[in-house]
Amino acid sequence: MTPTAPGRTRAALLALTTSCALLLSACGSGSAQSGQEQSLDVLSWWTSTSEKAAFEHLIDSFLADHPGVDVHDSTVVGSAGSNAQVVLASRLAAGDPPDVWQSMSGQSVAAWARSGAVADVSDLFTPQVSAALPPEVLDAVSVDGRQYAVPTSVHRANVLFYNTDVLAKAGVAVPGADYTLDQFKADLDTVAASGTTPLCLGRADAVGAAGLFEDVLLGEVGQEGWSSIAADRFDWDGEGAHRALSDFSTLLDHVSPQAGSWTWDQAASHLVAGDCAFDQMNDSALGEMTAQDRQGAQAVGSTAFPGTGDVYLGVIDTFVQSSRAVDPVNASAFQSTVLDPRVQTEFSSRKGSVPVRLDADVSGLSPAQQLSADDLRQRPLLLSIAYGELVSPAFQQGFFDAVDTFVEGRDPSTFVTVLSARINEGVAPPPR
Repeated sequence: MTPTAPGRTRAALLALTTSCALLLSACGSGSAQSGQEQSLDVLSWWTSTSEKAAFEHLIDSFLADHPGVDVHDSTVVGSAGSNAQVVLASRLAAGDPPDVWQSMSGQSVAAWARSGAVADVSDLFTPQVSAALPPEVLDAVSVDGRQYAVPTSVHRANVLFYNTDVLAKAGVAVPGADYTLDQFKADLDTVAASGTTPLCLGRADAVGAAGLFEDVLLGEVGQEGWSSIAADRFDWDGEGAHRALSDFSTLLDHVSPQAGSWTWDQAASHLVAGDCAFDQMNDSALGEMTAQDRQGAQAVGSTAFPGTGDVYLGVIDTFVQSSRAVDPVNASAFQSTVLDPRVQTEFSSRKGSVPVRLDADVSGLSPAQQLSADDLRQRPLLLSIAYGELVSPAFQQGFFDAVDTFVEGRDPSTFVTVLSARINEGVAPPPR
Protein backbone atom coordinates (compact mmCIF):
# COMPACT_ATOMS: atom_id res chain seq x y z
CA MET A 1 0.00 0.00 0.00
CA THR A 2 1.02 3.63 -0.23
CA PRO A 3 2.12 5.99 2.49
CA THR A 4 0.36 9.06 3.74
CA ALA A 5 3.05 11.48 4.88
CA PRO A 6 2.41 15.15 4.03
CA GLY A 7 3.64 16.10 0.58
CA ARG A 8 6.60 18.30 1.39
CA THR A 9 7.73 16.18 4.32
CA ARG A 10 7.67 13.09 2.19
CA ALA A 11 9.40 14.88 -0.67
CA ALA A 12 12.19 15.95 1.65
CA LEU A 13 12.59 12.44 3.03
CA LEU A 14 12.68 10.87 -0.41
CA ALA A 15 15.05 13.53 -1.69
CA LEU A 16 17.34 12.48 1.15
CA THR A 17 16.91 8.89 0.01
CA THR A 18 17.99 9.87 -3.50
CA SER A 19 21.04 11.79 -2.30
CA CYS A 20 22.22 8.92 -0.15
CA ALA A 21 21.56 6.36 -2.83
CA LEU A 22 23.81 8.33 -5.15
CA LEU A 23 26.42 9.12 -2.52
CA LEU A 24 26.46 5.99 -0.37
CA SER A 25 30.19 6.26 0.13
CA ALA A 26 29.68 9.64 1.74
CA CYS A 27 26.75 8.44 3.84
CA GLY A 28 28.44 5.34 5.27
CA SER A 29 30.18 2.10 4.49
CA GLY A 30 27.49 -0.48 3.68
CA SER A 31 30.02 -3.02 2.42
CA ALA A 32 29.79 -6.72 3.22
CA GLN A 33 31.23 -7.73 6.54
CA SER A 34 32.80 -11.08 7.43
CA GLY A 35 30.71 -13.37 9.58
CA GLN A 36 27.43 -12.09 8.15
CA GLU A 37 27.21 -14.40 5.13
CA GLN A 38 24.16 -16.22 6.49
CA SER A 39 21.85 -13.27 7.12
CA LEU A 40 19.08 -11.53 5.29
CA ASP A 41 17.51 -8.17 6.14
CA VAL A 42 14.13 -7.57 4.47
CA LEU A 43 12.11 -4.36 4.82
CA SER A 44 8.43 -4.14 3.93
CA TRP A 45 5.29 -2.28 4.97
CA TRP A 46 2.91 -5.24 4.82
CA THR A 47 1.30 -5.18 8.25
CA SER A 48 -2.45 -5.74 7.81
CA THR A 49 -3.83 -9.17 8.67
CA SER A 50 -3.72 -10.52 5.11
CA GLU A 51 -0.50 -8.74 4.13
CA LYS A 52 1.37 -10.03 7.17
CA ALA A 53 0.32 -13.62 6.48
CA ALA A 54 1.42 -13.33 2.85
CA PHE A 55 4.78 -11.78 3.75
CA GLU A 56 5.45 -14.46 6.36
CA HIS A 57 4.84 -17.07 3.69
CA LEU A 58 7.61 -15.55 1.57
CA ILE A 59 10.00 -15.71 4.52
CA ASP A 60 8.98 -19.27 5.41
CA SER A 61 9.39 -20.41 1.79
CA PHE A 62 12.87 -18.91 1.66
CA LEU A 63 13.86 -20.52 4.96
CA ALA A 64 12.60 -23.92 3.81
CA ASP A 65 15.43 -23.98 1.27
CA HIS A 66 17.90 -21.93 3.34
CA PRO A 67 17.38 -23.07 6.94
CA GLY A 68 20.67 -21.68 8.23
CA VAL A 69 19.95 -18.06 7.32
CA ASP A 70 19.18 -15.54 10.04
CA VAL A 71 16.31 -13.50 8.57
CA HIS A 72 15.77 -10.07 10.06
CA ASP A 73 12.21 -8.92 9.40
CA SER A 74 12.46 -5.13 9.17
CA THR A 75 8.76 -4.63 8.51
CA VAL A 76 7.72 -1.15 9.63
CA VAL A 77 4.25 -0.68 11.09
CA GLY A 78 2.10 2.38 10.52
CA SER A 79 0.62 4.79 7.98
CA ALA A 80 0.36 2.21 5.21
CA GLY A 81 4.01 2.53 4.26
CA SER A 82 5.00 6.12 5.00
CA ASN A 83 6.74 5.11 8.22
CA ALA A 84 8.67 2.46 6.30
CA GLN A 85 9.94 5.13 3.92
CA VAL A 86 11.18 7.26 6.81
CA VAL A 87 13.10 4.26 8.15
CA LEU A 88 14.43 3.38 4.70
CA ALA A 89 15.62 6.93 4.04
CA SER A 90 17.38 7.00 7.40
CA ARG A 91 19.07 3.66 6.77
CA LEU A 92 20.27 4.70 3.34
CA ALA A 93 21.60 7.91 4.83
CA ALA A 94 23.51 5.89 7.43
CA GLY A 95 24.95 3.54 4.82
CA ASP A 96 22.94 0.66 6.31
CA PRO A 97 20.45 -0.37 3.60
CA PRO A 98 18.34 -3.50 3.98
CA ASP A 99 19.48 -6.34 1.73
CA VAL A 100 16.03 -6.36 0.11
CA TRP A 101 13.09 -4.01 0.35
CA GLN A 102 9.55 -3.75 -0.94
CA SER A 103 8.83 -1.38 -3.82
CA MET A 104 6.22 -0.64 -6.41
CA SER A 105 7.01 -1.32 -10.07
CA GLY A 106 7.23 0.81 -13.20
CA GLN A 107 8.54 4.32 -12.66
CA SER A 108 9.21 3.54 -9.00
CA VAL A 109 11.69 0.82 -9.94
CA ALA A 110 13.17 3.05 -12.64
CA ALA A 111 13.84 5.77 -10.08
CA TRP A 112 15.62 3.31 -7.78
CA ALA A 113 17.68 1.86 -10.63
CA ARG A 114 18.78 5.23 -11.96
CA SER A 115 19.81 6.34 -8.49
CA GLY A 116 22.19 3.39 -8.27
CA ALA A 117 20.60 2.18 -5.04
CA VAL A 118 19.44 -1.20 -6.32
CA ALA A 119 21.18 -4.11 -7.99
CA ASP A 120 20.72 -5.48 -11.48
CA VAL A 121 18.96 -8.84 -10.99
CA SER A 122 18.70 -9.79 -14.65
CA ASP A 123 20.41 -13.13 -14.01
CA LEU A 124 17.24 -14.30 -12.24
CA PHE A 125 15.17 -13.68 -15.35
CA THR A 126 15.95 -16.80 -17.33
CA PRO A 127 14.19 -17.29 -20.67
CA GLN A 128 11.69 -19.52 -18.86
CA VAL A 129 10.92 -16.88 -16.23
CA SER A 130 10.67 -14.04 -18.74
CA ALA A 131 8.36 -16.06 -21.00
CA ALA A 132 6.05 -16.74 -18.04
CA LEU A 133 5.49 -13.04 -17.30
CA PRO A 134 3.06 -10.74 -19.07
CA PRO A 135 5.15 -8.40 -21.26
CA GLU A 136 3.82 -5.39 -19.34
CA VAL A 137 5.03 -6.88 -16.04
CA LEU A 138 8.48 -7.59 -17.44
CA ASP A 139 8.65 -4.03 -18.76
CA ALA A 140 7.56 -2.69 -15.36
CA VAL A 141 10.62 -4.17 -13.63
CA SER A 142 13.07 -3.34 -16.42
CA VAL A 143 15.22 -0.34 -17.28
CA ASP A 144 17.03 -0.26 -20.62
CA GLY A 145 16.45 -3.97 -21.09
CA ARG A 146 17.80 -5.00 -17.68
CA GLN A 147 15.76 -6.10 -14.66
CA TYR A 148 16.04 -4.32 -11.31
CA ALA A 149 13.13 -5.77 -9.33
CA VAL A 150 11.35 -9.07 -8.81
CA PRO A 151 7.51 -9.05 -8.98
CA THR A 152 5.58 -10.98 -6.36
CA SER A 153 2.00 -10.67 -7.56
CA VAL A 154 -0.43 -8.23 -9.11
CA HIS A 155 -3.57 -6.62 -7.73
CA ARG A 156 -6.32 -5.17 -9.86
CA ALA A 157 -6.86 -1.55 -8.85
CA ASN A 158 -10.05 -0.83 -10.79
CA VAL A 159 -12.37 -2.84 -8.52
CA LEU A 160 -15.67 -1.90 -6.91
CA PHE A 161 -16.77 -4.00 -3.93
CA TYR A 162 -20.32 -4.23 -2.64
CA ASN A 163 -22.22 -5.84 0.20
CA THR A 164 -25.06 -7.91 -1.27
CA ASP A 165 -27.07 -7.87 1.97
CA VAL A 166 -27.01 -4.08 2.14
CA LEU A 167 -27.94 -3.75 -1.52
CA ALA A 168 -30.87 -6.16 -1.07
CA LYS A 169 -32.21 -4.19 1.90
CA ALA A 170 -32.00 -0.98 -0.12
CA GLY A 171 -33.68 -2.56 -3.13
CA VAL A 172 -30.60 -2.20 -5.34
CA ALA A 173 -29.70 -4.87 -7.88
CA VAL A 174 -26.27 -6.47 -7.76
CA PRO A 175 -24.02 -4.74 -10.33
CA GLY A 176 -23.48 -6.65 -13.55
CA ALA A 177 -20.57 -6.70 -15.97
CA ASP A 178 -21.98 -3.73 -17.91
CA TYR A 179 -22.48 -1.56 -14.81
CA THR A 180 -22.21 2.12 -15.72
CA LEU A 181 -21.15 5.14 -13.71
CA ASP A 182 -24.64 6.64 -14.06
CA GLN A 183 -26.14 3.46 -12.60
CA PHE A 184 -23.59 3.57 -9.79
CA LYS A 185 -24.49 7.16 -8.92
CA ALA A 186 -28.20 6.32 -8.97
CA ASP A 187 -27.61 3.32 -6.71
CA LEU A 188 -25.67 5.49 -4.26
CA ASP A 189 -28.68 7.80 -4.04
CA THR A 190 -30.98 4.84 -3.44
CA VAL A 191 -28.80 3.44 -0.69
CA ALA A 192 -28.58 6.85 0.96
CA ALA A 193 -32.38 7.13 0.91
CA SER A 194 -32.57 3.76 2.70
CA GLY A 195 -30.60 5.20 5.61
CA THR A 196 -27.30 3.38 5.02
CA THR A 197 -23.98 5.00 4.14
CA PRO A 198 -23.51 4.43 0.40
CA LEU A 199 -19.73 4.39 0.05
CA CYS A 200 -16.87 3.37 2.34
CA LEU A 201 -13.42 4.75 1.57
CA GLY A 202 -10.10 4.60 3.43
CA ARG A 203 -9.05 8.22 3.06
CA ALA A 204 -6.51 8.03 5.90
CA ASP A 205 -4.29 6.41 3.28
CA ALA A 206 -3.32 8.76 0.48
CA VAL A 207 -4.27 6.16 -2.08
CA GLY A 208 -7.87 6.05 -0.83
CA ALA A 209 -9.23 9.17 -2.51
CA ALA A 210 -6.56 9.08 -5.22
CA GLY A 211 -7.49 5.52 -6.15
CA LEU A 212 -11.17 6.40 -6.43
CA PHE A 213 -10.43 9.39 -8.64
CA GLU A 214 -8.03 7.32 -10.73
CA ASP A 215 -10.76 4.80 -11.51
CA VAL A 216 -13.22 7.55 -12.43
CA LEU A 217 -10.58 9.14 -14.65
CA LEU A 218 -9.76 5.84 -16.36
CA GLY A 219 -13.44 5.29 -17.11
CA GLU A 220 -13.60 8.73 -18.67
CA VAL A 221 -10.39 8.81 -20.77
CA GLY A 222 -9.80 5.11 -21.47
CA GLN A 223 -6.62 3.50 -22.76
CA GLU A 224 -5.83 6.34 -25.13
CA GLY A 225 -5.96 8.86 -22.32
CA TRP A 226 -3.81 6.60 -20.14
CA SER A 227 -1.18 6.44 -22.87
CA SER A 228 -1.24 10.24 -23.02
CA ILE A 229 -0.67 10.44 -19.27
CA ALA A 230 2.27 8.03 -19.51
CA ALA A 231 3.76 10.13 -22.31
CA ASP A 232 3.11 13.38 -20.41
CA ARG A 233 0.80 14.63 -23.16
CA PHE A 234 -2.47 14.59 -21.23
CA ASP A 235 -4.39 17.85 -20.81
CA TRP A 236 -5.17 17.98 -17.10
CA ASP A 237 -7.20 21.13 -17.70
CA GLY A 238 -9.19 19.59 -20.56
CA GLU A 239 -12.77 18.37 -20.80
CA GLY A 240 -11.96 14.76 -19.92
CA ALA A 241 -10.25 15.64 -16.66
CA HIS A 242 -12.98 18.13 -15.73
CA ARG A 243 -15.75 15.60 -16.34
CA ALA A 244 -13.88 13.06 -14.22
CA LEU A 245 -13.49 15.58 -11.41
CA SER A 246 -17.20 16.42 -11.57
CA ASP A 247 -18.15 12.73 -11.27
CA PHE A 248 -15.57 12.25 -8.53
CA SER A 249 -17.17 15.10 -6.59
CA THR A 250 -20.56 13.42 -6.88
CA LEU A 251 -19.14 10.17 -5.48
CA LEU A 252 -17.47 12.04 -2.62
CA ASP A 253 -20.89 13.36 -1.60
CA HIS A 254 -21.83 9.75 -0.76
CA VAL A 255 -18.70 8.80 1.17
CA SER A 256 -18.91 8.01 4.89
CA PRO A 257 -18.22 11.05 7.10
CA GLN A 258 -15.67 8.88 8.95
CA ALA A 259 -13.69 8.13 5.78
CA GLY A 260 -10.98 10.61 6.66
CA SER A 261 -9.98 8.56 9.69
CA TRP A 262 -10.29 5.11 8.07
CA THR A 263 -7.37 3.22 6.55
CA TRP A 264 -8.06 1.03 3.54
CA ASP A 265 -8.36 -2.13 5.62
CA GLN A 266 -10.70 -0.44 8.09
CA ALA A 267 -12.94 0.64 5.23
CA ALA A 268 -12.99 -2.97 4.03
CA SER A 269 -14.01 -4.10 7.52
CA HIS A 270 -16.90 -1.64 7.55
CA LEU A 271 -18.11 -2.99 4.21
CA VAL A 272 -18.13 -6.53 5.58
CA ALA A 273 -19.98 -5.33 8.68
CA GLY A 274 -22.72 -3.81 6.51
CA ASP A 275 -21.96 -0.24 7.51
CA CYS A 276 -21.94 0.78 3.86
CA ALA A 277 -22.98 -0.60 0.48
CA PHE A 278 -19.87 -0.05 -1.65
CA ASP A 279 -16.11 0.28 -1.27
CA GLN A 280 -13.52 1.12 -3.90
CA MET A 281 -10.07 -0.38 -3.45
CA ASN A 282 -7.65 -2.64 -5.23
CA ASP A 283 -8.43 -6.29 -4.68
CA SER A 284 -6.08 -6.59 -1.72
CA ALA A 285 -9.28 -5.63 0.10
CA LEU A 286 -10.61 -9.07 -0.84
CA GLY A 287 -7.79 -10.83 0.97
CA GLU A 288 -8.16 -8.54 3.95
CA MET A 289 -11.92 -9.03 4.27
CA THR A 290 -11.52 -12.79 4.06
CA ALA A 291 -8.71 -12.83 6.61
CA GLN A 292 -10.65 -10.69 9.07
CA ASP A 293 -14.11 -12.23 8.71
CA ARG A 294 -14.36 -15.17 6.34
CA GLN A 295 -18.07 -15.68 6.98
CA GLY A 296 -18.96 -12.01 6.67
CA ALA A 297 -16.92 -11.70 3.50
CA GLN A 298 -19.27 -14.17 1.81
CA ALA A 299 -21.76 -11.32 1.48
CA VAL A 300 -19.24 -9.24 -0.45
CA GLY A 301 -19.10 -9.24 -4.23
CA SER A 302 -17.03 -7.27 -6.71
CA THR A 303 -16.99 -6.02 -10.26
CA ALA A 304 -14.73 -3.88 -12.40
CA PHE A 305 -15.18 -0.20 -11.59
CA PRO A 306 -17.87 1.25 -13.87
CA GLY A 307 -16.55 2.06 -17.30
CA THR A 308 -13.22 0.27 -16.87
CA GLY A 309 -14.09 -3.39 -17.41
CA ASP A 310 -12.14 -3.64 -20.67
CA VAL A 311 -8.76 -3.09 -18.97
CA TYR A 312 -6.80 -4.41 -16.00
CA LEU A 313 -5.38 -1.53 -13.95
CA GLY A 314 -2.52 -3.29 -12.22
CA VAL A 315 -0.68 -2.77 -8.95
CA ILE A 316 2.48 -4.85 -9.16
CA ASP A 317 4.24 -5.43 -5.85
CA THR A 318 7.97 -6.02 -6.17
CA PHE A 319 11.14 -6.44 -4.16
CA VAL A 320 14.40 -4.71 -5.02
CA GLN A 321 17.86 -5.77 -3.89
CA SER A 322 20.32 -3.25 -2.52
CA SER A 323 23.37 -2.63 -4.68
CA ARG A 324 25.32 -2.67 -1.40
CA ALA A 325 23.65 -5.63 0.29
CA VAL A 326 25.62 -7.06 3.22
CA ASP A 327 24.65 -10.52 2.03
CA PRO A 328 24.01 -10.37 -1.73
CA VAL A 329 23.97 -14.16 -2.07
CA ASN A 330 21.00 -14.62 0.23
CA ALA A 331 19.38 -11.47 -1.10
CA SER A 332 19.46 -13.01 -4.56
CA ALA A 333 18.20 -16.33 -3.18
CA PHE A 334 15.25 -14.56 -1.59
CA GLN A 335 14.45 -12.86 -4.90
CA SER A 336 14.58 -16.26 -6.59
CA THR A 337 12.11 -17.61 -4.03
CA VAL A 338 9.74 -14.74 -4.83
CA LEU A 339 9.81 -15.75 -8.51
CA ASP A 340 8.83 -19.36 -7.78
CA PRO A 341 5.34 -19.93 -9.27
CA ARG A 342 4.27 -22.16 -6.37
CA VAL A 343 5.33 -19.54 -3.86
CA GLN A 344 3.46 -16.87 -5.82
CA THR A 345 0.27 -18.94 -5.76
CA GLU A 346 0.42 -19.48 -1.99
CA PHE A 347 1.35 -15.83 -1.45
CA SER A 348 -1.67 -14.70 -3.46
CA SER A 349 -3.99 -17.08 -1.64
CA ARG A 350 -3.25 -15.10 1.51
CA LYS A 351 -3.13 -11.60 0.04
CA GLY A 352 -6.02 -11.63 -2.40
CA SER A 353 -3.78 -10.96 -5.39
CA VAL A 354 -2.95 -13.16 -8.37
CA PRO A 355 0.48 -14.51 -9.37
CA VAL A 356 2.30 -12.53 -12.02
CA ARG A 357 3.64 -15.75 -13.52
CA LEU A 358 1.20 -17.02 -16.11
CA ASP A 359 2.34 -20.62 -15.50
CA ALA A 360 1.34 -20.49 -11.81
CA ASP A 361 -1.56 -22.72 -10.78
CA VAL A 362 -4.55 -20.55 -9.81
CA SER A 363 -7.12 -23.34 -9.69
CA GLY A 364 -7.09 -23.38 -5.88
CA LEU A 365 -7.61 -19.63 -5.50
CA SER A 366 -11.01 -18.07 -4.84
CA PRO A 367 -13.47 -17.64 -7.73
CA ALA A 368 -12.87 -13.89 -7.66
CA GLN A 369 -9.11 -14.40 -7.92
CA GLN A 370 -9.51 -16.90 -10.74
CA LEU A 371 -11.62 -14.37 -12.62
CA SER A 372 -8.97 -11.73 -11.97
CA ALA A 373 -6.28 -14.10 -13.26
CA ASP A 374 -8.32 -14.66 -16.43
CA ASP A 375 -8.71 -10.91 -16.89
CA LEU A 376 -4.96 -10.43 -16.41
CA ARG A 377 -4.37 -12.83 -19.29
CA GLN A 378 -7.07 -11.47 -21.57
CA ARG A 379 -7.18 -7.70 -21.05
CA PRO A 380 -4.66 -4.90 -21.56
CA LEU A 381 -2.60 -4.35 -18.39
CA LEU A 382 -2.25 -0.67 -17.48
CA LEU A 383 -0.13 0.72 -14.66
CA SER A 384 -1.50 2.82 -11.83
CA ILE A 385 -0.93 6.52 -11.18
CA ALA A 386 -2.04 6.34 -7.55
CA TYR A 387 0.37 3.52 -6.76
CA GLY A 388 3.32 5.24 -8.40
CA GLU A 389 3.85 2.84 -11.29
CA LEU A 390 2.75 4.76 -14.38
CA VAL A 391 4.33 8.08 -13.37
CA SER A 392 7.38 9.40 -11.56
CA PRO A 393 7.44 9.65 -7.75
CA ALA A 394 7.22 13.45 -8.05
CA PHE A 395 4.14 13.15 -10.24
CA GLN A 396 2.57 10.63 -7.88
CA GLN A 397 3.02 12.99 -4.95
CA GLY A 398 1.59 15.85 -6.99
CA PHE A 399 -1.39 13.67 -7.82
CA PHE A 400 -1.95 12.91 -4.14
CA ASP A 401 -1.72 16.59 -3.20
CA ALA A 402 -4.01 17.69 -6.03
CA VAL A 403 -6.65 15.09 -5.15
CA ASP A 404 -6.50 15.98 -1.45
CA THR A 405 -6.90 19.66 -2.30
CA PHE A 406 -9.86 18.90 -4.54
CA VAL A 407 -11.53 16.77 -1.86
CA GLU A 408 -11.40 19.74 0.49
CA GLY A 409 -12.45 22.50 -1.91
CA ARG A 410 -14.01 20.78 -4.96
CA ASP A 411 -12.35 23.32 -7.26
CA PRO A 412 -11.10 21.82 -10.59
CA SER A 413 -8.84 24.79 -11.29
CA THR A 414 -7.09 24.32 -7.96
CA PHE A 415 -6.56 20.64 -8.79
CA VAL A 416 -4.69 21.60 -11.96
CA THR A 417 -2.72 24.35 -10.21
CA VAL A 418 -1.56 22.09 -7.38
CA LEU A 419 -0.67 19.21 -9.69
CA SER A 420 1.37 21.48 -11.98
CA ALA A 421 3.10 23.20 -9.07
CA ARG A 422 4.16 19.93 -7.42
CA ILE A 423 5.50 18.46 -10.65
CA ASN A 424 7.36 21.64 -11.56
CA GLU A 425 9.08 21.71 -8.18
CA GLY A 426 11.37 19.17 -9.82
CA VAL A 427 11.54 16.83 -6.86
CA ALA A 428 11.96 13.35 -8.30
CA PRO A 429 12.95 11.07 -5.41
CA PRO A 430 12.94 7.28 -5.41
CA PRO A 431 9.54 5.69 -4.90
CA ARG A 432 7.80 4.75 -1.72
